[in-house]
Amino acid sequence: MLKCLWEVTEMKTISALGLIMLLCSGFTGIAAADGSIDITGAVQDAMDALGVTSETPGLCVLTDAGYVKVDGETTEGCIATIREGTGCSIGDGNLLTVHRSVNSPLWFAIFDNETKDCVYAVYSGGAFTTTKVNIDGENATTSDGWNAISDALGSDAFTIVGIANAWGYGAPYDFLKCMEFHNHLCPGMTSGYMLGDYLQKEYPLGDGEKYVVISCPVWCKDDALQVMLDTTVGKRSMFAKNMPAHDEDAVENAAGIYIVWNSALNNGTGVVLSFDFGEARNVSNVTDSDFNTYPMASRIKMDWGMMPYLNQPEMFVSTLHTFDVTSDLLKRLELAGVDPYIEIGLVDDPCAIDISDALQDAMSTLGVTRETPG
Repeated sequence: MLKCLWEVTEMKTISALGLIMLLCSGFTGIAAADGSIDITGAVQDAMDALGVTSETPGLCVLTDAGYVKVDGETTEGCIATIREGTGCSIGDGNLLTVHRSVNSPLWFAIFDNETKDCVYAVYSGGAFTTTKVNIDGENATTSDGWNAISDALGSDAFTIVGIANAWGYGAPYDFLKCMEFHNHLCPGMTSGYMLGDYLQKEYPLGDGEKYVVISCPVWCKDDALQVMLDTTVGKRSMFAKNMPAHDEDAVENAAGIYIVWNSALNNGTGVVLSFDFGEARNVSNVTDSDFNTYPMASRIKMDWGMMPYLNQPEMFVSTLHTFDVTSDLLKRLELAGVDPYIEIGLVDDPCAIDISDALQDAMSTLGVTRETPG
C-alpha cells in the first residue's frame, strides 16, 4: 500500500520592503541588475529550504527561465544563476527548461530525487513565493496524493510531478526534451515518442528524404514528433487536421499518416500508423472508468506504466496501411478541408456513394414521380 509522503506546505513570501532592504545590504534575495532579474538569493533560499547544497547528488531543476520575460526583459541569465547555485546544468541533463509563453510567470522547482522533496518558487508582484512539498511519483497516482500535491503547487503541479519524477526514474534525454517542449508528461505525449521511434526503426530515411506528417487526428503526440523528427508546421513538415467521423474499422486507433518523401525524385511512401491506447491502459493497470473518476492521478499512473516500454513501441504501434505518394497526392493530403483517409482510399467518401436506386425506391414507395406536384 502506498505511503503518503507529502509534507505540510511551507509558504514564504519576500515582501517588496524586504526586497529593497536586500538590494541595499547585499543579502540573499532577488535584485535587479542591468535591467534583468537576479534570482541568486531566491535559489539559495530554496536550496536551504530543501536542506541541500550544490554537492548533493540526485538534484534536478525545472524552470521556465529563458522562455518567459519579467518586466519586458528576457530571463536567460536566470539559467546561469540556477546552474551556479544548484550544480545542475543543461549539459548534465538535470537542468530542464520548460516551454512556456513569454508572458507566463517566472518559476523554478528544485527536486531532490533521494527524498522526493521539491521546493517550488514562483515570481509575482515583485516577490518570490516558495512552496515545499513531497512530490513522490507513486504517491501522485492516488487521488489523495495527487490532490495534496496539486493544492500545494497549483497549475504547475502536473508539469513538475511528471517531468521531475520521470527524470528521477531515468527517462531518456530525448524523451525529456519532448516533455520540455510539451511542458508536461502525459500518455498522449508518450505515444508520440513511441510513434516517432517506431517510424525511424521501420521506415528509416535515406539520402535526400524527409518525413512529412499528416496529423489526423490531432493530439499531444504531435509535440513529441516535432521535437524528435523536426517535422514542424513552420517548415511544412506537419499538417494538423481534426479527424472526421468514420465507421470503418480500417482507421480504428489511427494515429496519423506518415510519409517518407524524396524531394529529388518527387515521390514517396506513405503509411498509416495506429496506437493502441487500450493496451497502454492494460500495462498500466488503468481503466476507462479510472480516467473519469481520478483523471489526473490516472494519467500519472499511466505515465509510469508506459515508461518501461519506451524502447518497445511495437507493443502499441502498428502499420495499418501502406501506399505510394505522388506529388499531386501529397498536395491533396496537405490541403485544409480534405479528408486524408478518403484520399488514400482507406475509407469511403460518403458523397461518392451512388444513392440513385435508393431514391427511386423511395419515390416508388410514395407512388410519385418527378412530375408530381407538391
